[in-house]
Amino acid sequence: MVWCGLRAGGGQPFFHLSVARDGTEQYAFTYRAGEVRRSGDIPRALGPDRFLGGPEADTADAEGALLEAVSGEFGTHLPRHAIVRGRLHTSITRSWKRPPREGETYLVISRHRDFARGGA
Repeated sequence: MVWCGLRAGGGQPFFHLSVARDGTEQYAFTYRAGEVRRSGDIPRALGPDRFLGGPEADTADAEGALLEAVSGEFGTHLPRHAIVRGRLHTSITRSWKRPPREGETYLVISRHRDFARGGA
């Protein structure tokens, strides 16, 4: 899960990344108001210190670099416009730490490597 508001005009810049496997959070970090809170073993490629150097950090530049690092780590692709000029569409999510409640729906995305073809 990624929440990104490093180009937030008028508000405090923020960035949140959390990664879960089988419903259990593996690692996460949140940047807000020049501070980073972290949990778990964050891969070096996604280390917040590489992108967010404190209260004086240029967060507008960090946003693109962080999104590109997420893309590289997980093999995802983001629209160029969203990286360079704008924001991605947003949606309300539910916690993966609990089953859906009455009336809630959910989506599970799995990535499996096809070893016979060498693809993802």
